[in-house]
Amino acid sequence: RKWWYIGNTVAIPRLGIPSLNMQDAAGGFRTNFPEVTGTVTVWPSLLAMGATWDPDLVLEFGKALGQEFKGKGANAILGPSVNVHRVARNGRNFE
Repeated sequence: RKWWYIGNTVAIPRLGIPSLNMQDAAGGFRTNFPEVTGTVTVWPSLLAMGATWDPDLVLEFGKALGQEFKGKGANAILGPSVNVHRVARNGRNFE
């Protein structure tokens, strides 16, 4: 969909390679454009998800996040927050 993605690559149909429709993800599908404003879920931070120590809950979260992105045509999630939080002054630890 026009303007919905942060980054794209072109498909190569003769090789069976689809386009990549990349979108930011840390808190949910980024709403940079008016067409998607009001259509996304704001998810809990992944640091909070990890703090639950509940693999089943995190799995359900991952499935729901993936479904939302897939439903909007994105097939690559950028910045899924695989961070090692060790900066005492915060930085981007909230993601």
